[in-house]
Amino acid sequence: MLFIPKTLDDLTTDWLAGVLDAPVTAVRVADAHSGTTGRGVIELEYGEPAELPPRLFVKLPPVDEMQRAFVTANGMGRREALFYRQLAAEVPVRVPRCYFADCDDSGDDYIMLLEHLEDSGCTFQNASSRYSLDYVRQVLADFARLHAAYWQSPRLDSDLAWLGPLMHHDVARQLVQMALDQHADSMPAVFTAMGELYLAQADEIYALWCQGAHTLIHGDPHDANLFYCDGRPGYLDWAIAARAPGMRDVGYFLAGTLSPEHRQHGRELVDYYRKQLLAAGAPAPALEELWQQYQWHAAYVWLGATATLAMGDAWQPVNYVKASLERLHGALEYLDTVAVLQAAV
Repeated sequence: MLFIPKTLDDLTTDWLAGVLDAPVTAVRVADAHSGTTGRGVIELEYGEPAELPPRLFVKLPPVDEMQRAFVTANGMGRREALFYRQLAAEVPVRVPRCYFADCDDSGDDYIMLLEHLEDSGCTFQNASSRYSLDYVRQVLADFARLHAAYWQSPRLDSDLAWLGPLMHHDVARQLVQMALDQHADSMPAVFTAMGELYLAQADEIYALWCQGAHTLIHGDPHDANLFYCDGRPGYLDWAIAARAPGMRDVGYFLAGTLSPEHRQHGRELVDYYRKQLLAAGAPAPALEELWQQYQWHAAYVWLGATATLAMGDAWQPVNYVKASLERLHGALEYLDTVAVLQAAV
């Protein structure tokens, strides 16, 4: 088995030359930080002209042992490495170009050498700077192409079985309870209502999220995981890609992105996604079924933000998370998500 570097300092010229099949003569770590996973930028020199970039973005395990254990337990690093190794070149959406990816069977060690998106002229955090209904439709059209390509594909049970179902862990209950204990007094009523419902019916809500035709989903399409390049959106951070209903991506994105003045366009946008699915050859469900799934999956975005809030500043700055929750609470109220989930479970 090929050696998998554990840190950026393990990226030697010999190792890089071997995996890149290029005469790498020098490597320098230009940037490094560690959060949910380890990240860095390396600068390369080549002994002769090579069709490779001078900088690569590197993903590998986080430095913090507790965070590393969390990522390993959830299979996040292994799943993303396998995505880049097996799927990145074939999916019908823009993703970072992968130059090398590998992982061990346990998921404890993994590495990805990826396109440095800034060098490609890509921009980030586009939901505010580029936001419009046209931008939202661009993303929904991409989701439709992605989902249609793997709609109930037999590959989900064969060579893509490693994708697995949506993640579901007891730690989510613990984090929701922590968030309620810490923040319920300063939050609107829908925060407590959604939290108490989730604590009482987490397994049943998870079962609802799994209902519907399964396909390949990104799983985490918030603004920080999207970029924009050459006139089209792109998608990074595939660590929780899964086989699940496509409305997980759609509901997550719309609930977290639509501005308050555009929420009333939600049904029209879900219908747009449905028509794009049909155009791509997928047997899209009826609009009412997709709309109900939107109402259900909006709660997952809230769950992710609330779990992050419970961790204080460890995962994201608290002020940023609270601002996100303010938008999500408006979405939950508009969609009547708590009542719809209560009726369904």
